[in-house]
Amino acid sequence: MTLAPKIAMSDDFLKSFSAVPRDQQQAVLTFVAKFRQNPTASGINYERIRDAADPNMRSVRVNDNVRGIVLKPDVGNVYCLLWVDRHDDAYQWARRHRVAIHPDVGSIQIYAVEAAPSSDATAAVPVAAAVATGLFASLKDREIRRLGVPDEMLPAVRAVASDEALEALEPQLPDEAFEALFMFAAGEPYEKIVADQTALETVDPADFVAALDRDATKRHFVVLTDDSDLEALLAAPLERWRVFLHPSQRKLVERDWAGPVKVTGGAGTGKTVVAMHRAARLARQFSTLPGRPVVFTTFTKTLSDDIRQHLELLCTPQELEKILVVNLDQWASTVLRRFGYKPELLYDESARRSYWQAAMSAMPTSADLSQHFMRAEYERVVLPQGCETAEDYMRASRVGRGGQLGRATRKAIWPVFAEYRAQLHGANLREPEEAFRDARRLLADQAPELGIRAMVIDEAQDISPAAFELIRGAVPVAANDLFIVGDAHQRIYRHKVVLSRVGIEVRGRSRSLKVNYRTTDEIRRWACAQLEGCAIDDLDGNIDTLRGYRSLTHGDRPDVIESSSLKDDVKHIEAILKQLADVSIEPRQVCIAARTNDDIDSIVDGLKKAGVATLRLERSTPDDPSAPGVRAATMHRIKGLEFGVVIIAAYKGATKYAEVFAREEDAGVSGETEVAERSLLHVAATRAKRHLFVLTRT
Repeated sequence: MTLAPKIAMSDDFLKSFSAVPRDQQQAVLTFVAKFRQNPTASGINYERIRDAADPNMRSVRVNDNVRGIVLKPDVGNVYCLLWVDRHDDAYQWARRHRVAIHPDVGSIQIYAVEAAPSSDATAAVPVAAAVATGLFASLKDREIRRLGVPDEMLPAVRAVASDEALEALEPQLPDEAFEALFMFAAGEPYEKIVADQTALETVDPADFVAALDRDATKRHFVVLTDDSDLEALLAAPLERWRVFLHPSQRKLVERDWAGPVKVTGGAGTGKTVVAMHRAARLARQFSTLPGRPVVFTTFTKTLSDDIRQHLELLCTPQELEKILVVNLDQWASTVLRRFGYKPELLYDESARRSYWQAAMSAMPTSADLSQHFMRAEYERVVLPQGCETAEDYMRASRVGRGGQLGRATRKAIWPVFAEYRAQLHGANLREPEEAFRDARRLLADQAPELGIRAMVIDEAQDISPAAFELIRGAVPVAANDLFIVGDAHQRIYRHKVVLSRVGIEVRGRSRSLKVNYRTTDEIRRWACAQLEGCAIDDLDGNIDTLRGYRSLTHGDRPDVIESSSLKDDVKHIEAILKQLADVSIEPRQVCIAARTNDDIDSIVDGLKKAGVATLRLERSTPDDPSAPGVRAATMHRIKGLEFGVVIIAAYKGATKYAEVFAREEDAGVSGETEVAERSLLHVAATRAKRHLFVLTRT
């Protein structure tokens, strides 16, 4: 019995398709649709390519001007679409590339076979000397090959004597080989790099059917089925995350876990991408359950709106029907309404201030503490620790608040907190943190069936202990129940959780992603330097580090520019935009960020007067890619977004902001306050993919 052909498409084919002239793209779509239906159809004319680097490559005619390059191995009924281009350019690509199954890694690799480009970094070092003193001198040939390096590339890798030479070799190496070599050169232990790869039995270098099923291959190849949406797929060069996952990411997505999972990793490592793919996978797994058994939640509404839009691109309509995407507060409100809970959650800031003003009438004459201080004490100490009585408050930890309050003072000022709570209750209102705890108690008392089988939680570092207690109570303990992703280096809302203390046990199920796919290494280094000396937790009570966290792309160092005033900021921004326009970077790829709303509003006004079009991204304003103009937002607002260029303007320094906000709270500057400011700068910087400018007020 003849097996049906297996047809695959490489990400190189998708990238080359995006470069095909628009008036030719429909012809490619038509050809691929026909090819998917029957690659042996009489109308598909395969031609051998004289002097192709790989004898299994064939050309296929798309139309008079365009040719596709297809791999047709001798063994197995497999066809792989590799490249599409103008006639001569397609043939030239075939002469310069080879396709093979790596004997150790087991992936299908496409790599260049032309000689390595000469550079000062390599030309100055004789090969024999480089082998003895190069970056990989300590490794045997078989160990280098085990990292995914093709045999043909061993001499070139041996000749690498510097980081610059390794970077020059990158275009010729398979991605997995370059990444492994890069991590080794950066100090990652060889044994750990190999251990992170999927362990394989004996690899048959001729079995392309088996190779297409391996995670390492799925990073670059997608098998076309009758259900594949070709038009959406061929748009994938702009949205590669929809189709291709790194093997380390795919392992997290596809595995059946015995309980809650925690995934951490630095900015740009793909945590949210993994979370979205995990939600889609769970939706498929629980497709027969009624309602929406999978909930995807994150901290803010703007982030949940972004996630919903991305899931619409990633999921089938059937999968989407099984996923509820909702921000945390809205989800908690929904849970409470199921119990007939009458109070509303308090979000109106002006109302909150008026209730605090009324509560201050209960302040004893013996205490001289401001409304700012009392509100901050309530939000930083009383609410997070669930203090219900004066005795609870007297036992509460005030670490991170600065200053000291004795037991007698705490007991004396408790009536202010009690009065604030009474004011809210009288108006039928609750602070969200109180509502989370109310919902958790109602769940424990009544144990209703919420219909939630699994929950995916993004931006976990900004979610409070009370919210996590509610999450744990809402999702029955089972395999594949909770999938939690976050990075405490990006904590900007001062919530701090220890998962094991809220009933979520992740021991043995904690994983970390290390490779930053968003920013250049120069930006990553600068952003990480802002956190130097800060003790950062791992969301479960231990110290986390960014050891091994690397970016594989390089670019210009961040440009830190002294600017003394708003007028100077606007001039600098105009000059930067002109500089970017000269290298064809559009304004819509640029975001200007500032620490406060007042700062960003002033900058936007100045730019408008200078004739610079801007799109102000506010709490309820999504980033519309089709809208013209430079983006402008607070540093908090751009969390979860990414831009080719970020300009951080009017920046006064983390220490200065910590002092300002401490004064507003009438509290001393604590280490926790400054760490939060440093983390915010770190977050804003890592939204930049290629260029970062920082306008400082020193």
